[in-house]
Amino acid sequence: MTEISFWERPPETAIRGSYSGEYTITLLDLPLPGSGAELPPHDHARARAFVEAFPTVDAVLEELPPMPASEFLSAETLSDLDLITVGCWGNVTCISDPALTTYDAGHDPVAREVAALHERYPGALIVGSAQVDFGENHTQHAIFLPDGRMFSASGFSCYEDSWHADGDPHVLLNALGIDPADLDDAYREDLGLEGKPHRTNWEMLGALALDHCGRKYPTGLEMSVFRVRHTEFYTAMMEEMSEW
Repeated sequence: MTEISFWERPPETAIRGSYSGEYTITLLDLPLPGSGAELPPHDHARARAFVEAFPTVDAVLEELPPMPASEFLSAETLSDLDLITVGCWGNVTCISDPALTTYDAGHDPVAREVAALHERYPGALIVGSAQVDFGENHTQHAIFLPDGRMFSASGFSCYEDSWHADGDPHVLLNALGIDPADLDDAYREDLGLEGKPHRTNWEMLGALALDHCGRKYPTGLEMSVFRVRHTEFYTAMMEEMSEW
């Protein structure tokens, strides 16, 4: 541990596996923007308040220059895992945090933090997704509908017996008023709605829910970048995974 982190190894230690910014929770708060709404510019002050209250974070150490919302951070060292991006555009809030990729028996941070956000923002549509590749691709997904129903799925996509899914994708689409028959044939096939849960593209399903309810990213949006000290628990989890 140092003054600025709970890392046991030097922060410049190279990590194994592949992190590419695919660890995001998006929240659409009431009133939902609507499919044709243009999002307002990024709110820097609200982004800082949001990350300071995020459960994976122990402290915000530094705010770095903003970056385009269309870009992703990648991680090559332990210190890179302490970088979080937050975009706040009107009713839409999006946070990308490497801590969401951690997993262990009985621990699913995406579902856990999506549920925590539901307590703070009842009635919001909240969609989380994280994946990391350590030779095998592990994914976590969680979707909280405005009516309070939650859907989640996690596991190694290539191993059916490792997969756990709670909720039927067809029920989710029906709750949003989306008829699969109205979707393009190729798109519907990519969603994998007719296969077993581990064959369903839950990330695409979450994106469909967000876009249906009004998420729309015009060009020119930016988001805040923060260097944080993650909590001791999440730091230990990330450090353990980075050695695999």
